[in-house]
Amino acid sequence: MFFNQQRLKPLYLYFTFIFLNALSIAQAHGFISFLDREYVDVQSGSLLGLGHVSIGNKFEPNHSVLVGVGYVPKLSNHKELMLFSFRYRYDNPYVVNIKEMKLKPLSLGAGFLMANHDDLFLELPEQYPKGYYAPSALRIIFNYQATLEITPVIDVYLDVSILDVGLASYVREPDFFYDNYDYLGLEGITNWGFGVRYAF
Repeated sequence: MFFNQQRLKPLYLYFTFIFLNALSIAQAHGFISFLDREYVDVQSGSLLGLGHVSIGNKFEPNHSVLVGVGYVPKLSNHKELMLFSFRYRYDNPYVVNIKEMKLKPLSLGAGFLMANHDDLFLELPEQYPKGYYAPSALRIIFNYQATLEITPVIDVYLDVSILDVGLASYVREPDFFYDNYDYLGLEGITNWGFGVRYAF
């Protein structure tokens, strides 16, 4: 069954709103006290759309979870779509001090990225044999970040991401990527973008 884009747009926003409010209420009442620092994360590019807004929370010093919604405008080669993400990030504790700022050169993450688009599906359309294709609307995303802490509450970062399908293609046909792309062929499967985080 294909997504109905207009019908699912408000559902994404509705369930995101409910989830974030439930998270805040649970934290306020001490049910999930291990989450100790909330922040807003705004990113552009790196497979998350023109703009992707997330609410994140750190647990322990170096671990974070984020849930977010993004938007991709209509272009000549694709339709408008919305994105919904749930991600985890590990921040390596190694830090380089640059005057009053801190460079954190190694953060690694993974998560799920769901797209709302008429040509994508979670359930395989009836014309294909069962198991012929994996769900095209739901992907696993892997990412690397280098972060510059401007102040204790403001970070800016570079993000480089890879989808599961890109990684699988790279593993199956490495020679194709070596021959046609730079940086050991990784140029052919990576996407990059920038973001900013503000901690409460």
